[in-house]
Amino acid sequence: MENIKIAGLPFDASRIGLGTWAIGGMMWGGTEESDAISTIHAALDNGINLIDTAPGYGFGRSERIVGRALQGLSERPYAFTKNSLLDDGTRHVLKRDSILREADMIEIEIEN
Repeated sequence: MENIKIAGLPFDASRIGLGTWAIGGMMWGGTEESDAISTIHAALDNGINLIDTAPGYGFGRSERIVGRALQGLSERPYAFTKNSLLDDGTRHVLKRDSILREADMIEIEIEN
């Protein structure tokens, strides 16, 4: 995998990242969780170190699956998530508490 420098990031990023929109399911497509985790592992095995997710991808399902896929790995990729989707999935909020809760979601899944 070719890596590039991105201004402001303290690491070399893989030129290709893995988007997890479809992993979220519902109206976004979706896959079996085991297939999604296999896909994430295959991306990592091929040098991808950027994973893009969001709470809106299946109302958090994508983030939870990414977290499960990263459990137990000695080297973890960089997982980037967006924020502002409330728990009920109907409104967007950019308050400090909401942003911190959403930023912690992947780490919580890894720890559990």
